[in-house]
Amino acid sequence: MDAQETGEHDKWVAYWNDRFDLIYYQAVDYIIRTVGAPATSLLDVGTGGCPYLEWFDWIERRVSIDIRKPYSSAKVQGLNANILTDPVPDGFDLCTCLQVLEHVPDAGPFARKLTELARTVIVSVPLMWPEGKTQGHVHDPVDLDKLSGWFGRLPNYHMTVQEPLRRTKNRRLIAIYDQDPKRVFGTDLIAGRRPKPARVTN
Repeated sequence: MDAQETGEHDKWVAYWNDRFDLIYYQAVDYIIRTVGAPATSLLDVGTGGCPYLEWFDWIERRVSIDIRKPYSSAKVQGLNANILTDPVPDGFDLCTCLQVLEHVPDAGPFARKLTELARTVIVSVPLMWPEGKTQGHVHDPVDLDKLSGWFGRLPNYHMTVQEPLRRTKNRRLIAIYDQDPKRVFGTDLIAGRRPKPARVTN
């Protein structure tokens, strides 16, 4: 890597190291291990160099798409692309898009494009973060009504995650959109969940 590439890499490493243990990531991890237990393919849009796709090692095909820094590894394919303007693969079982839509000027077409790429889409957005307080956010405050407007309907399932000890910018909305708008995501899926490997200490 040259000096610029090294600097970009170091920036994403620092970004991930500061965020990997946030509660909303743990919630998304649990949802994917439950909803996506039978999945064989997963597309993540807007990965930003973060390695969370490595968590889902039972999913054979994992693809990261980002306009700047797609994550890639021996087991994850990285594609530098814009889903609205570039040809991108589709037909995935799952698509994730975490903390991205609030950055996208054309959030409606972008959200609806996600639903064309996979059967089930899992998204997260900042919930009611103050307008103008976060660099790069062009839609704050975002709520369920705004998210539903972008997708053209209510999600099949949604939940709120709140990070502890933060007074502002502490909540995120996680939503699931399935190609079948009547599909119910509930407790019947938990029995088939792929548990995270336990930490064993002596």
